[in-house]
Formats: sequence, C-alpha cells, structure tokens
Amino acid sequence: MIKTDINAVPNKEDEIRLFAIMRNESLRLPYFFEYYRNLGVDRFFIIDNNSSDDSAEIVKQQENTHLYSTHDSYKNHWSWMEHLLETFGKNYWCLVVDIDELFSYPHSEHLGLKDLIEYLEKEEKCTAINSFLLDVYSDKSLKSVSYRQGSNPLEVLDYFDCEYNILYSPFLDQKANKLFYQKSFTGGVRVRVFGETINVNTLSKVSLFKNHPETYLHVGMHALNGCKMSKVQGVVFHTKFLSDFIEEVQEESQRGEHYDNAYFYKHYEKHIKEDTNISFYNSSSIQYIDSKQLVDLGMMETTNDFEEFVSSKQLSTKHL
Repeated sequence: MIKTDINAVPNKEDEIRLFAIMRNESLRLPYFFEYYRNLGVDRFFIIDNNSSDDSAEIVKQQENTHLYSTHDSYKNHWSWMEHLLETFGKNYWCLVVDIDELFSYPHSEHLGLKDLIEYLEKEEKCTAINSFLLDVYSDKSLKSVSYRQGSNPLEVLDYFDCEYNILYSPFLDQKANKLFYQKSFTGGVRVRVFGETINVNTLSKVSLFKNHPETYLHVGMHALNGCKMSKVQGVVFHTKFLSDFIEEVQEESQRGEHYDNAYFYKHYEKHIKEDTNISFYNSSSIQYIDSKQLVDLGMMETTNDFEEFVSSKQLSTKHL
C-alpha cells in the first residue's frame, strides 16, 4: 500500500519525469537532485520505503517533486514502480534510476536530456537508450572513503574497471508473456573483488525511455521490451561504494528483502568480514576523465550521425 502524495501533478506532455525508490539515502539525495535537474529532468516521483534518516525531509524541500511512502516489504518494490509509471509516466520520456545511479551519455557534459531526446526521436526514431552500469570506487579502502553531502561523488569515486563481458540475454516480458533478448553486460569490479557468484550481476540499465503502453521495463531496469533501442549507448555511474556501504550491507543482509533473500548483500558481507580493510583499487584501475574516455573504451557508444547532431547543436549555441 503506497501513501499518496497530495500535490497535484500537471498534465505537461513535454516533461521529462524521473522515478526512484529510496531508503536512507540522505547522503546522496542533495547531489542526486542537483545532477538530474542540471541534466534536464522536469519532475521527480520518489517512493520512500521505511527510511529512518531525514531522506523524506530532503525530498519534501524539492520543487516539482512528489513523495510517496510505503511500509511494505521491499520484495514488492517493482509493483510500486510499475504503479507510478502507469499512473504518471505513460507516454512520457521517463528516467528510472536508483538514488545511487547517475545516468550519462556521450557529450553529457554539455548536451542536455532534451537535446538527447530530440536526437533519439527525430534522427533515429528511437524510444530508448541502453546503458552500461559502471561501478565507480575510490583508491582508498572502503571504510576510509570520505564524501561530503552535496558534492559530486565522482570526485571521490573516480576509478573503475573496464573488464566486462557482452551477452545477449533472455528476459521475460510479463505483459506479453514472452521472452525477449537484449544486449547486456557482466563482470566488472564486483566480480574481481568479491568473486564469481551463482546469481550473475547484470551490468545493464535501460534508464531513459519513452513509456508507451506496449513498453515493458524489466525489474531492476536491466532490459526493456516494446521499444526501438538507439545505437548510442550510455553509462550509469553506480555510486554505491561510499563508506556507508558497509553499514548498508550489514542491515540489508539482516532484512533479507532484496533479490533472492539479499543474496548479493550476504555475499558482500562475507568478504567484508574477512577483510575489514577491503579496497576496490588495484594496478588495473582506470581513473575517470570524461565521456570521451568511456567512448574510447567502448563503455559508451556513439555514431557519426550523433556526432554531427552534437556539432550542429554546439554551432547553433555559439551563434546565439
């Protein structure tokens, strides 16, 4: 049962709408809102699931933001998300992200979401963009990572791994009751640091898409059916590995409400207990520079048409 926000939601068809679920995310929320507003998000829909910190108060202070809450188990989280997407996201361009995720794409340093969507709609006739979920981390031990609320976490979590595998994986569209296949990624720093797992960490995200009635977003935003996928590929920076990750792992392991009775959290907890000074950094770690670097490494992808579109936008801006 979701407690509904009382603020009216205007009918503005050109809005970009963001949807997220949170629990005790006060550390990341201030920059999260700043980042996505600067990128071009018009309206936020946030579901609070049993936060015990001041996350809800931070959200309430935000303009064009609607706060919902539920005390239900997180095991049911996807039904909450599907409800909001159906109610407020139908036929809108939607961003669906976790609070520790920062969506990015080629030239995002100076190209906003509205420009990206213009390209997707007019040039490619596409309704979605696939992304690589990129775990970013510090060169310090996990417990020593120092982050100031409101600052850019990529200034602290500025390293990543570039070893990964590309798969074409099957996903079940529960609307249409059929399998579909999508390019996805596995591997990365979590495998290197915590080891292989029976359940596979999927490093794929479809965060930005036009939410048509026939569109089906798979749980966890790992795949999307009923869309036309762009040839341009983005990245979602995963900023989970701040020092609060240790406490989160302990708590979520006990709650057991995440995927498969908190399978991954329990896996992480085991390794953190074995090495209290655990660090993600090693000699193969790469320091993050910009989106061009990620294109060169193949984690982002661009096309000649997109590069021409970006150049035309930059020229028109200079002539203003």
